[in-house]
Amino acid sequence: MQIQVLQVRRAVLRLVAKRDSSTKETELMHRIVQLSEAERHRLVHDFIESTFGAVDANPALVDLLRSTMPNLPDEPTAEQVEAWIELARLVQDTDFRAGIRRMAEHQAAERADGDRTGLHRELTDHVIERVTAAVTAGIQPPSAAAAEIVAELVARYAGTFGKTDSAEYRTDLLTRMEVANDPRVEQYWHLISTINGWPAPPSIAPVFDWLIRSLQHHGRP
Repeated sequence: MQIQVLQVRRAVLRLVAKRDSSTKETELMHRIVQLSEAERHRLVHDFIESTFGAVDANPALVDLLRSTMPNLPDEPTAEQVEAWIELARLVQDTDFRAGIRRMAEHQAAERADGDRTGLHRELTDHVIERVTAAVTAGIQPPSAAAAEIVAELVARYAGTFGKTDSAEYRTDLLTRMEVANDPRVEQYWHLISTINGWPAPPSIAPVFDWLIRSLQHHGRP
């Protein structure tokens, strides 16, 4: 217990120095790290229920979020304590909540249009692999090579969602990507992973960026 107290104090002091925090912010950090495990879970559950849980969003994703709680160990490292403080601040951020709520509402609209296809893991893995290879190869979004990749990926999306490749569908897909492209979502999962001692998930920000720009350049089949 003494080790945990020292780790918590050190983590708070590091964040105070890093942020040049005010007295009020410092007090808030101390209150955050003193929450019980049940209180920590309640804080994250409240975030989930007020965003994805408030609409008819993808149930597989909602279940994943609800089952993935931050579990700070009895003797956390300073990095884990810092991650918990950052996560607690993030899930209470009104702008972040509003952005996540927009994602949830977009998913609800897709479900109302007939989407019942779960988490789309196979599709997501293929898109990440294909776009990562394109980025590594230096293929630029305006190029003809990018247009071919876009055509192949849109066909994959259309097949998964029961749609047909068209200018209208590409516009819808672009909107889907733009709504989902919030770097704070990656931050959320990175913080959860740090707290729980899991490997950090790879960043897919370059994938979103490349695909969004490519769809903007190649909006018609």
